[in-house]
Amino acid sequence: MGWKVPDLWAMKRFVRERAGNVAIMSGVFLPITILAAAFAVDEGTLYFERREAQALTDLAAITAAANIANAEAAAALTLSDNRQQDVVLVGKAAMAEPLHPSGAEKQLLVEKGRYRPDPDIAPSERFVPGGTPPNAVKVTYRQYGTLRFADAIMDPPVMTTTAIAAAPAEAAFSVGSRLASVRTDASVLSGLLNGLLGTSLTLSLVDYQALANTDIDVLAFLNALATEVNLTAGTYDDVLALEATVGKVLQALATSIGDNSQVRQLVLQLAGGARAASLGIPLSHLLDIGSLGRLAIGQPAQGLQAMVGVMDLVGAAAAVANHNRQVDLSANLRLPGLAAAMLHIAVGEPPQSLPWFAIGEAGEVVRTAQTRLYLSLSVNGPGGILGNLINLPIYLELGYAEAQLKEVVCSPAGPIRASIDARPGLFEAWLAEVEASEMSRFDRRPARQPAKLVDVPPLLGLVGVTVTASAHVYSGNISVRRVTFDKQEIDRRALKTVDTRNILQPLIPSLLNFQPEIQLRVLGGGLGIILPTKELLGEQLVQVLTGVTGSLDTLLYNLLAGLGVRVGEADIRVSGVSCSRSVLVN
Repeated sequence: MGWKVPDLWAMKRFVRERAGNVAIMSGVFLPITILAAAFAVDEGTLYFERREAQALTDLAAITAAANIANAEAAAALTLSDNRQQDVVLVGKAAMAEPLHPSGAEKQLLVEKGRYRPDPDIAPSERFVPGGTPPNAVKVTYRQYGTLRFADAIMDPPVMTTTAIAAAPAEAAFSVGSRLASVRTDASVLSGLLNGLLGTSLTLSLVDYQALANTDIDVLAFLNALATEVNLTAGTYDDVLALEATVGKVLQALATSIGDNSQVRQLVLQLAGGARAASLGIPLSHLLDIGSLGRLAIGQPAQGLQAMVGVMDLVGAAAAVANHNRQVDLSANLRLPGLAAAMLHIAVGEPPQSLPWFAIGEAGEVVRTAQTRLYLSLSVNGPGGILGNLINLPIYLELGYAEAQLKEVVCSPAGPIRASIDARPGLFEAWLAEVEASEMSRFDRRPARQPAKLVDVPPLLGLVGVTVTASAHVYSGNISVRRVTFDKQEIDRRALKTVDTRNILQPLIPSLLNFQPEIQLRVLGGGLGIILPTKELLGEQLVQVLTGVTGSLDTLLYNLLAGLGVRVGEADIRVSGVSCSRSVLVN
């Protein structure tokens, strides 16, 4: 059979034929369409599962931050309460490993740490895992997604969600002395303030008690201070970044006192002191108001009314302004047995410029200043061979007292409270003579020489006596003690005192527990003079000095209290607490 020419017309008709095309295309693309629809259903399911997982992670982080002491249990319970079963708490190392192939296990990682809402820090670096004390929680949750159709051809994807929540809880607290109990004539404290501020006031004990028992709102004080320094716009941090004179600080303090005209007039008299107008204060060394510093001037704080004592602020301003300067005070103290006194005071600067009052979260620290005090005292003598005056030089060094806010509890399940770890300042005291001009050199300790208590030349050219002595008392082994303030104590701004528990008796009697070195000088061979024994002279000397120990202890107490410090003690006060709700920060 030979070759047959194709029927071209038949082929053209076949090509032009359209009948049945839809059925053919449907048959070809239907499996693809069904597969795409299956993937779309799985994708939608995974999207909603991820959203649900993120919502649960957010809720777990918020709950954990609100109960940060039991953060892991709180986060796990949140997931369990929302019908998430088989959730396993894991560590960071386990979270880096693949999930179990069965897909039944769900993993939860809870990390406590510190969150700083600082705009100068990149958002990814504001949370530091393990930072102490913790104020935030990061929750990481992962599980396999659900595949309803595609599980036959692929493994289900792992969904990982994270959330960071913070629960900032702040407290306003201070370390120092409120002068709640001035134990002697107010002339001691008058002399101290007159020397520090250049005033010439004689304030009564009633005046000091009025100053000590009056509190003012910190933000109201800063509003008035902003006016004094001509700052009309900005934040409270802008105010504290400036330097002002003591006079302007006290003028602002008087403005913020309110209706108490007696206290306001007293503060205005202190503000008019000769030195108050020239002494400058870096305001950041006076107060630290933490997150409230970001508020605009005049903007009220929500949930925290921080209060500070008027006398606290007066004493702190005077001390900060006079830091690393020596103030010499000569006072007629009219104390029993005391003829005269010259007082030399030098106030150092707190380490790292930490103020005595702060508002902040757990971990915030406040400190008093280092203080040196030298008393060159003249005690009325018994007459006779010991003379009419006995010299008593006392040199005292006090390190800074410190208080750290350890915990602010705002749990809805329990009462509000704040815990402070306080440590009194180390102190050392000497019965010794020092060069007063060296006291303000805080980079070194002044040289100390044995005290010459008595130096009587030969009486009528016959008998003289010299008595020298030295003694040293130190606090030793001062440990941190925790004090806790409940809501009632915070509301009434109660004062709590932490002491060394190592001082078994007052300071001056401790110093006078010495063995004097007595030298008798006899001219002319004695001429038959019968002299008292050295032991008898020593007993007589100690008896005379013991008669003024109570007065001298009181003198030291009030001088140091005026500067906001105590020998071997730290006075702590929490004046306000702010319990913010736990919120998501990332």
